[in-house]
Amino acid sequence: MDSKVSVIVPVNNDQENISSCIESVLKQNYSNIELLLVDGGSTDHSGNICDEYAIKDNRIKVIHSSNKGPGANRNIGINESTGDFIFFLDSDDYMEDTALYDLIEQSKQRDVDISIGDFLKVEDIKISSGHDTYFQNTCVLDKREINNYIRCYLKKPNKFPLFVYSWGRLFKSSIIKDNEIRFKEELRTFEDVDFNFVYLQHTNKVCFMNKVVINHTIHSDYLSETMRIPDNPKKIFGFKEALDSVYAYLSISTDIKTTQKEIGHAFISYSIIQLIRICGQVQKGNKETVLNLIYENVNDQTLRNSLRHYSPGKGESRMIPFLMKLKLIRLILFVCTLKGKKRYG
Repeated sequence: MDSKVSVIVPVNNDQENISSCIESVLKQNYSNIELLLVDGGSTDHSGNICDEYAIKDNRIKVIHSSNKGPGANRNIGINESTGDFIFFLDSDDYMEDTALYDLIEQSKQRDVDISIGDFLKVEDIKISSGHDTYFQNTCVLDKREINNYIRCYLKKPNKFPLFVYSWGRLFKSSIIKDNEIRFKEELRTFEDVDFNFVYLQHTNKVCFMNKVVINHTIHSDYLSETMRIPDNPKKIFGFKEALDSVYAYLSISTDIKTTQKEIGHAFISYSIIQLIRICGQVQKGNKETVLNLIYENVNDQTLRNSLRHYSPGKGESRMIPFLMKLKLIRLILFVCTLKGKKRYG
């Protein structure tokens, strides 16, 4: 197993966790790696910590950049990488000691284009990823099985996370570079979903390995950088472009009308999720910003067209889509604020 793995870590003001992250890579029982630490303009000691590790281990390369977001920093890592495989890791996460060896073994033995490991969510305790709702064992998915999984994902986007994240999986560098696949730097959210589905357009088989490779740190949505209300609030709705990539993937091999319905349902589901998250943060100083955001969202033509495809299951909102249909902006704010405070407060 002489393939080289490029581990790419975007770093931004994470001095509390970056050492654990780096150590987890250096402790891998698979040694043919390069670790690319892309420091996105950190103002704490993160960049210095990265530099200190690079002095000690020649497999580490530190790239200091400006703060353009994790997607942009991952792209820098891709451009600088020299490995046969690419593995993304967040700076506040850490790997199991055999993660890379296990993923490479699955990738080569099963001849797949991407091998994905399981993960644990780490908050006060470690909890399951949720993959066990669909997978009981390690398995290989062909195109038909991938499409079946995606349909489950579109029905309940929060419950089927296989293609939601870019970390915890082994990508083939040749597929990424030959097809010029990159993260869309203008997206603040859902850039991982977009990246995965563009990549999937160039794959035939996917392996899911029923073994934990990543311990993923969970932050409160309101503490997470990606969920704060940005200067340009439209950036919070990155799922719109991500779903375009999902549609582009599915439309190659599935019925167009069925795909349009499934994408339409997911569009409304994600709109509801994001509005609840945003409205949960509403305060006197940003109320007008949030109201304008809701106004733009409910008047979006894609949303108007998607409402007829929304088919809520048990526990899913019926009230908010009804209010969207009637364009009752202040009532949407009221309902979403209550839900947001209850869920995330």
